[in-house]
Amino acid sequence: MPKENMTRYAILGLLASGCTSGYEMKHTIDTSLNHFWKISFGQVYPMLKTLAQEGLIVEETGEGDDRKTFVLTLDGEADLRRWVEEPTTELPVQRNELLLKLYFARHESKETTIQKIDQHAALLRERLETYHMIEQTIRAYPETNEAMYWLLTLDYGKRKTQALLEWCAASIQTLEGGKDDETRDRDTE
Repeated sequence: MPKENMTRYAILGLLASGCTSGYEMKHTIDTSLNHFWKISFGQVYPMLKTLAQEGLIVEETGEGDDRKTFVLTLDGEADLRRWVEEPTTELPVQRNELLLKLYFARHESKETTIQKIDQHAALLRERLETYHMIEQTIRAYPETNEAMYWLLTLDYGKRKTQALLEWCAASIQTLEGGKDDETRDRDTE
């Protein structure tokens, strides 16, 4: 059985959440979905066309407005609901350039490897800060049924990022021969 195209459900979900134009979808993809599900903007309009052909959405144009907007049909709502209710049966496989490089890191110095992990940790700290700003925005948002679910996905990202920061610290400690953080700080002064 072929794998389902998850972009279709992301688009259906965006429509169900009130994103009715390509511009609104791009904004939500860039500020929310891309933290856990990558969708290129080039996928949006072809998928909208496919969903319209399947009768899951309809295109609307307002009077005197050239901007295309889309709405879910009853079939589109039913397809989204069916997909959301299905159990998730696989753990995702991530493509991670750092891990690929670490796997082959015997071809570089430990100092260079440590530097890569430190750089990765800096990126993770930036991501964690972004997550905190997103959380503030969601909490300031008027009460909606969606906010609770947005916060659940955000909590996943925050916890995963924190765990990865802990992994970075432990990996550096291992590479340095088991030195603790205090010893490491003295060595860098």
